[in-house]
Amino acid sequence: MDSNVGELARRLREARRVVFLCGAGLSVPSGIRAYRSGPNAIWSENVMAWGTAQKFHDDPAVWWSRFWLEAHGDLFREFKPNAGHVALANAMARSPDDLVITQNIDGLHRDAGHPEGQLIEIHGRHDRFICASASGCEGIDHPVSQVDLSRVSEGHFPKCERCGAPMRPLVLLFDEHYDSHADFQAWRGKKALNDADVLVFVGTSFSVGITSYALRCADVSGALTINVNVEPAPFPRVVNVLGGAEVVLPQLTGR
Repeated sequence: MDSNVGELARRLREARRVVFLCGAGLSVPSGIRAYRSGPNAIWSENVMAWGTAQKFHDDPAVWWSRFWLEAHGDLFREFKPNAGHVALANAMARSPDDLVITQNIDGLHRDAGHPEGQLIEIHGRHDRFICASASGCEGIDHPVSQVDLSRVSEGHFPKCERCGAPMRPLVLLFDEHYDSHADFQAWRGKKALNDADVLVFVGTSFSVGITSYALRCADVSGALTINVNVEPAPFPRVVNVLGGAEVVLPQLTGR
């Protein structure tokens, strides 16, 4: 771990607003597979090819059975938040102007007691489901928390109770934009990134749209940018604090 953690912790304490932008590396210590790196990475299983709205509409039954539950079904197990999630939840409780924007859909921030008003799940949630109708059904804007997935392997996928159209998880797919659903809170997240004094990237590969946007914000505003990860960020102005998020975050956010 870098020797400047104490100084960086002071900078966080004195900042007007800190935004943490979290990726899959934060949840790996909880037992959830990473997306891009490691032998069991989810993205090694053709997620880019299957993880699109177009692929879903082509054949919802196959999409549910051969892609979504095979790649993400583990999320329905009882994973527990790790010390990194808890550290962030505690930090938010102390600093009501700070914010966490997470790319993770696993719900572990909420399980750690994270204040809801200080959490943006920018890529959605694995445990919320919406109607996928193109006809303007109200089920698009009103997610539900329970659908019947017991017969997906037999070709029986969940359908909207309002209109009968296929239902899908409330997650951002690769051929969609951040503003494709209000629950992603894209406008609020981008506003916070523009307003932050400090941006802390946690366990992210810097390979998605929101991290690129955050880096551009920091270039304009001059915000301090910190990378908490097991690998250094490939950008010269980012301060690297190398180590697992479950170890670094309690030290970086503690008082």
